[in-house]
This record gives sequence, structure tokens and C-alpha cells, in this order.
Amino acid sequence: MAKLIKEYTSGSNQMDKLRRSLDSGNEADKEDAKIVSGMVSDMRYALEWMRHGRRPGNRRGADRTDIYRQRELLEELRPIQIDEAERDKLVRVLLTLTERERTCFLLHMAQGLTYSEIASNLKLSIRSIRSYVDRAKDKVKREVSA
Repeated sequence: MAKLIKEYTSGSNQMDKLRRSLDSGNEADKEDAKIVSGMVSDMRYALEWMRHGRRPGNRRGADRTDIYRQRELLEELRPIQIDEAERDKLVRVLLTLTERERTCFLLHMAQGLTYSEIASNLKLSIRSIRSYVDRAKDKVKREVSA
């Protein structure tokens, strides 16, 4: 991610220099400057998103769950080696879930998808997805502590 941020920063700076070098008196350059300004704006938006791990400008607390950072951490943790006993316990726990709970739970927890993305893929409401994931988490906690 750091490499991508560096590349976007460099590209944004180059585009900004190009925009400033265009002649504002020339009609063709004015149009080009407008296009380049839009590109610079888009690059800065993307940079802010990458740096902070959430959509720029969000004022509500819903983005505080920071699913984007969780995805980054998930990528760093893969692959995790588990022994045969742990694998068997994991399978037993997952088999206690209904098919829908298991699907939603794995898409959210293992794949790092947001509730919205899961709802879109499965053609269900976000509220239903949240309910399935919450129930699955409760069942997993019960099984693990038992």
C-alpha cells in the first residue's frame, strides 16, 4: 500500500505541475486544464482514502469499523498454519451454523467483505446479513468457550 501511495503522490504532483504550466489565455489549454484539474482531484481523493483507510468526507460513525484496515491485516496474516486438531475444531464449529450463517460469516470474517457487499452478492438486505453474522458470532463464541 505504501508503494501505491507513493506512486499516486508522484503522479498527482506531476499532473498538478502540468495543470499550472497550461496557458489560461488559450481556449484549448483552458479545456485541458479543466480535465487535468479533475484528474488531480480524483487522485487526491484516492490518496486520502488509501492513507486513512476509509472514504473521505464521512462524518458518521459507521465507517469507524475500519473494514479496510481489517482487510489489509487479513492479507498480512494469510496463510495461517493450523494443526489437525485445530482444523477439526474449526470444522465442527462451522458445522453448527446454518448454511446462510456460515456463508455470511465466512464472507465477512474470512474474506473481509462489508455487509453491503455481501447483501449485494446474496441479494439480501444489509439488516439480514448483520443478523446472520451476529448469530454466527454468538454461536462460534459459545462453541469455542464450551
